[in-house]
Amino acid sequence: MIPTDLDIMLLQERFVVGVLLFARVTALLASAPLFNNKSINPQVKVFLSAFLALVMTVAFADQQAPVITDPWQLLVLIAKEVGVGLVIGYSANLVFQAVRFAGGLIDFDMGYQTGVMFNPETQAPTLIGEIKSLAALMVFLILNGHHFLLEAVYASVSSIPIDGMTLSIGTIELIIGLLSTMFLIGVKIAAPVLVALFVTNLALALLARVAPQINIFVLSFQFKIIVGLLVMFVSMPILVVLIRNALTSFESKILEILQSIQAAIQASGGV
Repeated sequence: MIPTDLDIMLLQERFVVGVLLFARVTALLASAPLFNNKSINPQVKVFLSAFLALVMTVAFADQQAPVITDPWQLLVLIAKEVGVGLVIGYSANLVFQAVRFAGGLIDFDMGYQTGVMFNPETQAPTLIGEIKSLAALMVFLILNGHHFLLEAVYASVSSIPIDGMTLSIGTIELIIGLLSTMFLIGVKIAAPVLVALFVTNLALALLARVAPQINIFVLSFQFKIIVGLLVMFVSMPILVVLIRNALTSFESKILEILQSIQAAIQASGGV
């Protein structure tokens, strides 16, 4: 059977939709937690992105491909789709950034990042941040967060059609609110250890006044590490609860962002 011009046109439209959805899914997997891990082979990410894009292209067969007359116009559309994926991925990744931020505060107070004080350009890893990040990743998997990300990108195609990315003031405010919430969550996670280390410093200062012959500066390193690790392991259940609540809250916030973008598209007459 010889394909007609209409069949070729429909095939071209499906191909354009598939390419744009591939850009959206790839941006999400490149920025979302778990999927952006460097231990995952890039070929696996590309294959998974292509597979998801193919499935969604078939599922959303009613999506109309935008009329493209210029290659630069296609690049603009791809940039928009990448923006949608990055918004979802980075919003979900903010919880892990908050956990690493909390670990950095604890590392700095415990003395694990003392070298940064003398050389700010030193790329010292946050040891406690990596431990807490692994704990957050386990909670993320237990809560099926990876399933939610796939559902979110599927929901984004339903609410944000191809070439429909529109950022409103409300959407920008929601994203800024997520950034401020990230710092708040980081401080909450680090608070038990920071308070314990503050009390330890206060006790060492009093000991230095009572017994000046003791080298408090040398002893402080051992005491702060011991107290910090003990408090950190004792407060691990609190950490799990905070991460669980933060992940659940951020999932609802991501849906709010998608609804805000959809409302902006409807207000502009795009849908």
